Amino acid sequence: MKARARTLARASATALVAIMTAGGLASCSSQDTLDVCTSLPYEPFEYKDSWQDNKVVGFDIDLMAMVAENLSLEVNIIDMPFGPITSGEALKSGECDVAAAALTITPERSKVMDFSQPYYDADQALAAVPGNGVSSIADLDGKLLGIQTETTGEDYAKDKQGEFGYEIRVYDDLGALQEALLFGEIDGAIGDVPLWNAEQSRNPDRLGVYERFDTGEQYGFAVAKGNSDLLETVNAVLTDAKDNGTFARVYETWINEEWPGGRDN
Repeated sequence: MKARARTLARASATALVAIMTAGGLASCSSQDTLDVCTSLPYEPFEYKDSWQDNKVVGFDIDLMAMVAENLSLEVNIIDMPFGPITSGEALKSGECDVAAAALTITPERSKVMDFSQPYYDADQALAAVPGNGVSSIADLDGKLLGIQTETTGEDYAKDKQGEFGYEIRVYDDLGALQEALLFGEIDGAIGDVPLWNAEQSRNPDRLGVYERFDTGEQYGFAVAKGNSDLLETVNAVLTDAKDNGTFARVYETWINEEWPGGRDN
């Protein structure tokens, strides 16, 4: 009942997050929809909610709904592997208008796509099964660490591999990584803090979040290089939402903590 009540509360919040701001019209690939590329599942940012007939919901989805409302469009979610998103190909080809996939802003990615202002401070964390002897990255010497491909968690793990002496196993998506950890295929896993917190809330006896790494990362939404009209609209919606309190309400609904205001938000 608690899970259902929480989902219903989130659904109510989703219905309330409409905002109108002044901004330029985007060069969208469809006249009727804002086509949003993402990579599922990535709870609490984007995932299918079984309580809502597998509707795609989440923090990113609510924010994209606000952008679409501003443009008098409907959101069309396009699920795809993370690679075509991070490479910029999905945006460059016109397959989608916006990438909303808990996407960390990096110099390399900024060469192939244009990022919005940051909307979430995203540090990394080490997760493990309670009682398996892993409670810090130092405990992984000679053991197996799982990571998701094409993520900053992968970059962090590879950077620290020589120092801590673990082996690395790479998974294509978060769901596969989580299952591998829960079923003992790997000894630990590194990923974004809120993703592990969401999994721990579902499986408190099977998953622990043990060590947090302050990497200074931030999430942003992305558009194709040069799509300044759409980028201005996304930024205007985010700015107004932060100023009028809407952003904080949506943040607290999905992240389950008070919005701190962000490093550069």
